[in-house]
Amino acid sequence: MAGNSERIILIDADVISHFIYAGEIISLPKIFKNKIYILNQVYDELKRFQRRKTEVDNLLKFNLMTLMEFPEDNVEIKKEYAHIKKLMLKGDGESACMAVAKFNKNILASSNLKDIGNYCKMHTIDYLTTMDFLCEAYREKLYDIKRCNDFITKVREAGSKLPVARFDDFECRVIDFVAR
Repeated sequence: MAGNSERIILIDADVISHFIYAGEIISLPKIFKNKIYILNQVYDELKRFQRRKTEVDNLLKFNLMTLMEFPEDNVEIKKEYAHIKKLMLKGDGESACMAVAKFNKNILASSNLKDIGNYCKMHTIDYLTTMDFLCEAYREKLYDIKRCNDFITKVREAGSKLPVARFDDFECRVIDFVAR
């Protein structure tokens, strides 16, 4: 397996949306040293919402994130993608991220633990949630408690779910598979 700094983060639309709702999208690529990639299926999901697409286009334009084509020529990944979509009833972006992460040993960034949790455990896929990004931002002193709480409040006010209403109520986990 590649060293921690060489591993890429495949990000799903929910994490991107959280950072957009919080007004913090520009800080997202600064939190971990690993490069963040957006699969074309995730980008297509974001295109339905002009504000999100514009924010992501700006990150892509300035090479803060990279658009990644789904590996159509990889039969194993295509089969897994179809299996996840059809039998597990997951969305396009989430299915694509899970299938690619499984075979390429990428880090999956998604906050939908109900959908990805068991799959990641079963296939030993490392994953990050929005809260993991917040914990790291706090640990690295990019965000203070107020900024973390403001982030959570804005995301929840936008109708998205996070596991806590205040950052102090969340227990950050130890993450040793990312570059620091």
